[in-house]
Amino acid sequence: MAETAPATALDIAELPFSDLLLLISPDLPDDDGRRGRLLATVVTSLGRGGSGLLAITGVPRAAALRRRLLPLARRLAVMDHASRSQILKKHGLGSDVPLKKLDRRVSSFARLLRHSGEFHLLEWMSGIVSTNNEAGCPENDLGGDVIVENMGDGTDNLGELVEELGLCMMELGILVARACDIVTGGNQLEKSITDFGTAKARLIHYHSEFDIIIIKESSRQGKGSNNKIAATAYKLCPQRPGSLDGCCIRSEGGTNVMIERQKDCKDESIHGSAVSLTNLWQDWHYDYGVLTVLTAPLFLCSARGEQCSIGEECSPPDEHTYLQLLNTKKIFSVRCSPDSFIVQVGEAADILSGGKLRSTLHAVSRPYGSTNISRETFVVFLQPSWDKTLPYSGHCLAGDDDEQSDGDDLAFSDGSVISSSEHLLVQDILKRIPPLSSRLKEGMTFAEFSRQTTKQYYGGGGIQQNN
Repeated sequence: MAETAPATALDIAELPFSDLLLLISPDLPDDDGRRGRLLATVVTSLGRGGSGLLAITGVPRAAALRRRLLPLARRLAVMDHASRSQILKKHGLGSDVPLKKLDRRVSSFARLLRHSGEFHLLEWMSGIVSTNNEAGCPENDLGGDVIVENMGDGTDNLGELVEELGLCMMELGILVARACDIVTGGNQLEKSITDFGTAKARLIHYHSEFDIIIIKESSRQGKGSNNKIAATAYKLCPQRPGSLDGCCIRSEGGTNVMIERQKDCKDESIHGSAVSLTNLWQDWHYDYGVLTVLTAPLFLCSARGEQCSIGEECSPPDEHTYLQLLNTKKIFSVRCSPDSFIVQVGEAADILSGGKLRSTLHAVSRPYGSTNISRETFVVFLQPSWDKTLPYSGHCLAGDDDEQSDGDDLAFSDGSVISSSEHLLVQDILKRIPPLSSRLKEGMTFAEFSRQTTKQYYGGGGIQQNN
């Protein structure tokens, strides 16, 4: 079975933030039919025939907040356990992955967010408009707040960054839910999110192979040995995006060591050619909530400095996010602009909309041929109340309408072809995904559905049991 495949890019549809605001305030001008185009984009992208993904662009302040928060994921991930625990406790964060597991693929730092019910996005917009009237202000991305890079480990404002960016993403998700309710003719999604009023935020670091080596070396050397690593500020290289002084891993006497190299972080021989189908950071799954809101990922290229490890921001390898989507029996690699937010349909939205929205089967793959590139992202999961009863009948259950078939190479309407090897992999993925009909029963609450889904994904024999 093939381990790689040509990267079939999926450029997801974009909605300008200024258009989304039309759903908050009916007083905003709509002389050019923007509201109609917004709703058309929502139904095309998130409806049954769409990808289940949508990008929101041009959110004020968000780009600067993203650049401050996401690098902290790696700093926390490679920090010694005792120091990290103190920082997480100070800022009200926890984790839902075993952080003492040295060879883990992912580190996740979680916090519950509570929304007051009042929208603050209009305040953000009015703030950015006022500062944009001042020519030559580099701090405009934060509506007047100047970014000052901390000389310490950068975690002093961790809790505040998670809270501010997380609540912004909650409000974006609520507005998209409102648009979905309009196009589907229901009144379920927004109300289910706001009635609960709480969402889970996760700051996620997807480890490079280099990170794993650093963590294991530091564990052998003892407590505090990798604090230097965690405290090193990441570097920006705007003049040479994607072309950084990197390093590679080679074996010397049975021990992995780092050697410097003056070339791209990725193997140039595979540039733009393939994505990994089997070497995954996160295995295939559906999100089971209502909507998931994600930042576009940040990629860091790690290198060995004179005394510590540094992570330099690099362009997305081959301009992909490495979020993979399985749709119409074909695997796509998602692309989006770096400062956008991705909104993704979950299974609860599929159920509550009566099947008019399509939840998304997805995974996160490692960049093929790269050993020192890590991926950072921030995710907010929107869900209904735990005691919300989910309707069972009246729509086609997500994942149950993907017909499985055998055969040779398959051709698609756009002229592309999926190889028989990739087709077999797709069929294998679909066979391992627990169908919604096996997890959702008549009269189930969301809490019961959540427990059943978690059991079938992460229990013995589940596709995610080793994550």
